[in-house]
Parts: sequence; structure tokens; C-alpha cells
Amino acid sequence: MRVVESGALPLVITLLRSAKIIIQEQAVGVIRNLSVNSLIFHFFSDSKAEIRIRLVNEGALPPLIAMLRSPNEGIQENAVVTVRNISVNGPLLPVSIHFQR
Repeated sequence: MRVVESGALPLVITLLRSAKIIIQEQAVGVIRNLSVNSLIFHFFSDSKAEIRIRLVNEGALPPLIAMLRSPNEGIQENAVVTVRNISVNGPLLPVSIHFQR
């Protein structure tokens, strides 16, 4: 949660697009942990989907979806679990995704 509270979330999302696999692995791990925490806090907090909404609004979905094609299976796994976590248990999120080619 400190990543969000400190304002570092946009930086971590930017790191999802790194050319270096090790940086992608670390960044997607952080985002996955945040998405899991958002599910946990959904049950104990009035803010419910705040972290999920922030992840979507700050642009995490396009790089996460791109990571599903990564040659690294660990990155693929973390990306798919994160996308799943963002999409479940809570209010529907208005999402508009624009992919860059």
C-alpha cells in the first residue's frame, strides 16, 4: 500500500513497459500484490475497489495485457492473475483501453 500512498504507482506502471525482463518481473509482482490487496480490502473497507480503479485509471491494463505475450512464464502468470484480480469482486469499472502498436 505504500506504493500507492507515496505516489509511486505511476512509476511502477511505467516500469511494466521496461525493455528489461528483470524490471518487468519486479514491476508486475508489485502490481499483482496491489491487486490482491485490493481484493482483501474490498471486504474490510468502505473504499472497496479504490486500488483497482487507480490501476485502471493510471493505465496499468494495456501493459499488463501486453505481458500476456511475454516469453517469460512468470511475467505471464503475474499479468494474468493481476488482470483477473482487477476484474473481479466489486463494482463494474468503466474502462476504455487504447492499444498502441
